[in-house]
Amino acid sequence: MSPRLSGRLAVVLLSASLLTVSACSKPAEEMTTTEDAAPTAAEPDTTPSQRVDPASVPQLTYDYRFDLSAPDKTVSGMMEGHREACTVAGLTICQVLSLSSQNTGKDGQFHTLTLRATPQWIGLFRKNLNNELKATGAAIESQSIATEDLSLSLIDTEAHIKNQTALRDNLQATLRSHKGKMNEVIELKQQLATIQSDIDSAQTAVATMKKRVAMSKLTLTYRPASAVAVDGTWAPLKSALSDVGPNMISVLTVMVAVAGYLLPLGLIAAPVVWWARHPRKTTKPTRNGNT
Repeated sequence: MSPRLSGRLAVVLLSASLLTVSACSKPAEEMTTTEDAAPTAAEPDTTPSQRVDPASVPQLTYDYRFDLSAPDKTVSGMMEGHREACTVAGLTICQVLSLSSQNTGKDGQFHTLTLRATPQWIGLFRKNLNNELKATGAAIESQSIATEDLSLSLIDTEAHIKNQTALRDNLQATLRSHKGKMNEVIELKQQLATIQSDIDSAQTAVATMKKRVAMSKLTLTYRPASAVAVDGTWAPLKSALSDVGPNMISVLTVMVAVAGYLLPLGLIAAPVVWWARHPRKTTKPTRNGNT
């Protein structure tokens, strides 16, 4: 399969899935509308309410990571196909955050594509990715999903905004009715400016957190299959060689530390040992008149 054809495969699969979902959902919506338009008054509604309090729903963010390997000639095409599929979906559904490529010489090019998309788009992408991998001979080397619960942060920040807004309104009312000195008016205006800046910052934080909840992050890494195979074969040796430097540094560190302790002790102990092994010679006093 050519790189161009493999690159277009992602776009075709995702577009077909989106059309299928919309075609299947339209009749269901029409049926629901028809049924709602002609309610039966003879039978009272005894179904218990199934409404869910939005505040009780966890506000989770998702971070998906996929490390992909593909035949050397199709790596660039696969990456371009995924980027184009995101672009075709539109900014409200999928956004390209970053795209980087690194040429490693004989191992070929490594690509990293970072997207932000709605959970529905990512769900379709993950379903169609398996079909694409089978068609192109690519594979998923590793994958991970990380989550973060922003529920508490959102509740605290929104409560902070509510309290600061009430304080701002009170200060504004005080300022309108205040008839004191000019320095007091200036101080009130400074407090209002500080509070308003705090409110704006908190509102931006809430908007950012809600955007992270509404759209998940997807990071895709593309590697040539030949480079992956070489890394897998020589992985034990590379791991052992990579440990040589740190091990030598660790041994030298221990030796220097031991020498730092022994050197002062040696400077003190050396004279004592020398004096103990070489005692002074005592001379006997001679009697006067003796020859």
